[in-house]
Amino acid sequence: MSDTRENDSNSKGNHFHRYLQYALPLIKGYKGNEPFHLYLKKYFSANKKHGSRDRKLITALCYGYFRLGGGVNKDASPEEKFLLGMFFSNNQSTPLLESLKPEWNEKVGDPIAEKLNLVKDIFIEENIFPFKDEVSAEINFEQFNASFLEQPKLFIRIRPGKHQKVMDKLAAAGIPFEKTGENTLAFANTQKISEVLNIDEEAVIQDFNSQKVSELILAQPKITGTDRSSQGAKISLWDCCAASGGKAILASDILEDIDLTVSDNRREILQNLKERFSKAGIKNYNSFVADLAGDTGSKFTDKKFNLILVDAPCTGSGTWSRTPEQMHNSSKKSIEKYASLQRSIVANTLSYLKENSYLLYVTCSVFKKENEENVDFFQSKLGLELLESRYLKGYDMGADTLFAAMFKMKD
Repeated sequence: MSDTRENDSNSKGNHFHRYLQYALPLIKGYKGNEPFHLYLKKYFSANKKHGSRDRKLITALCYGYFRLGGGVNKDASPEEKFLLGMFFSNNQSTPLLESLKPEWNEKVGDPIAEKLNLVKDIFIEENIFPFKDEVSAEINFEQFNASFLEQPKLFIRIRPGKHQKVMDKLAAAGIPFEKTGENTLAFANTQKISEVLNIDEEAVIQDFNSQKVSELILAQPKITGTDRSSQGAKISLWDCCAASGGKAILASDILEDIDLTVSDNRREILQNLKERFSKAGIKNYNSFVADLAGDTGSKFTDKKFNLILVDAPCTGSGTWSRTPEQMHNSSKKSIEKYASLQRSIVANTLSYLKENSYLLYVTCSVFKKENEENVDFFQSKLGLELLESRYLKGYDMGADTLFAAMFKMKD
């Protein structure tokens, strides 16, 4: 009987070792040229032998590995790194840990501090995030650094008039959630919300702090409508780096009747926006392709705006808990590159601002070069007046960390 049990144990061990063998070349072959989830998608498309359970486990192994950042002892084996990633990323027993690292599996539900103490001989927590000296003093580095060991949450924003419908659908589906704001709900990252809700029509998948950017807009009475005497009946807003369009939809919802213009330097993005805006019920808007960093001599539009939203391309360091592969594929040079790019974009938008109007600068970065140092540049070199700036910190609640600054064009 004991021989049979031993054989079963060995069989299971060999089975799980195969998953480690699948994951290792994926980690080694990834060069950071595209998001890791797209890289994985291509791999799974080319390797149909992996069923849904295989894909899920291989994906979990890879992302758990990335979450460790630079914290693992250099002498640790690749297998130890994968198992460490699974240990930190889970709070319930897993068959893989039970088979290959049972002593960790017994402690998988313990608080993170106790887990760290258990593996302190091979893992140093403070070394997870690689660019500590670049991080703003406004960030609690200890909390931010530790946040990489846990899965972030999925957040949605319920759209105006859709609250009861969304609540009814979630209740009918039995999906648990946490209410983090009047119209903001948080879910486990693995929840497939799109199977229950009409995304963009009823609710927008949008990080908690991406939603909080609205507070800086609502703080300006000349934008919100309490004092529009000098602005005219409609607020004209240009989202000049529109990307997926989440903040444009947000602005449309909170400001209601606005004259919306969106642009991006990628034509395919604007086509995607057209489809998304259609679902969101946004029909009357202007759009054009604009490379605000490169086409410095171009005239993009004859319009001028009450509010320009610069949701700037950035390192994304405040969102790396969602894309932890970025910790392994970024450099200090990229921080400098983005900071310079951001300065160029803001400088090239200013001629399109109306007098006595506003520019909202947003990044999803924790680096001072992209945030505080750029704010100083915008004031000293571009003549903008800072009204408010703040970090929207999400590392203590499973959300992204963003930086936002509202400026006014000096008279």
